[in-house]
Amino acid sequence: MQPTATKSEIPALELKGVGKNYGSVAALAPTDLTVRHGELVTLLGPSGSGKSTILSIAAGIVAPDCGRVLFNGRDVTERPAHERDVGMVFQRYTLFPNMTVADNVAFPLRARSVAAAEIAERVRHFLDLVGLLAQRDRYPSQISGGQAQRVALARALVFGPALLLMDEPLGALDRRLRQALQEEIRRIHDETKVPTLYVTHDQEEAMNLSDRIVLVHDGRIAAAGAPRDLYLGPRTLWSAEFLGDVNRCDIAAIADRADGHCTVTTADGMRIRARIPEEAALASAPVLVIRPEDCRLSARGPPDRASFRGTIVGAAFLGALQRLQVRLDSGWTITATQAGRSIPYDSGTVVYCDWDDDAPLVVAGS
Repeated sequence: MQPTATKSEIPALELKGVGKNYGSVAALAPTDLTVRHGELVTLLGPSGSGKSTILSIAAGIVAPDCGRVLFNGRDVTERPAHERDVGMVFQRYTLFPNMTVADNVAFPLRARSVAAAEIAERVRHFLDLVGLLAQRDRYPSQISGGQAQRVALARALVFGPALLLMDEPLGALDRRLRQALQEEIRRIHDETKVPTLYVTHDQEEAMNLSDRIVLVHDGRIAAAGAPRDLYLGPRTLWSAEFLGDVNRCDIAAIADRADGHCTVTTADGMRIRARIPEEAALASAPVLVIRPEDCRLSARGPPDRASFRGTIVGAAFLGALQRLQVRLDSGWTITATQAGRSIPYDSGTVVYCDWDDDAPLVVAGS
């Protein structure tokens, strides 16, 4: 007899084979996705990749052409949005302009006929949680954009939803405010533990916020995992490039495979020790990638490891970082980054480039 799954083992949200077509256009191929209790999952991908389609299907705004939607193990595929117990926060705040901050937050509770005393207590608690208790009597026109988004978040959480859905909620804000609100969203999530599905196209935002990132590309899930795992161990060239900068090089041959490593001969004749996952070894067009921050430059090559001679052909000072373009003697031009306070290199300077053996990675090119 199979043991019964506990509530914590049953996903808060589970999509089973959900797909959506718009005429002849496949917006989303049949897709499986879960959000566990207490988890913040980010859907990350370029515009038009299918992120918002997944979110809309979970919310009940869009009906899937195939597959099922489950909340806490119960099938809600046929339920309309207003019966799904979902809180939503959009890029546009959608606050009622004729209501005060407190009344905006109270609206979902009044719509559910919650007792007045409980409404007052919940509104006070959630305005305090988002740091806006002092602004409770102001109108949306009297608060900033960042404050309005925090009001929208409090309103989405105040009735205790089974799931919180956020669709690019920080997209209309400036960079500094986005960064501040990312920290606020993460703090509030850690306090409330409401399972959350969050859509963004901003890689830094996803890395900063997420327990788990789901990469969406061309209507399919391309990869999923913890931010650190996806960044340090991408399985495809697309994933590696979408989650950050990489130096890439075509591969002529792979030899000496053992214990997840190999020796790569690049198309321009370099021999490099690299990590190689099994799926990359089986790929028809494997590619070697190295992150710029893993490339070390020095005036003389280190005596204890292999290095590659090259010439600085471009440099940019970016404040915290310097970005350097190096044309190696083999012909491969790479980008290396180093601290902004490091000694600058002028164009034409001869340097030696090296990296740790675990920095290069073989990925599937297509």
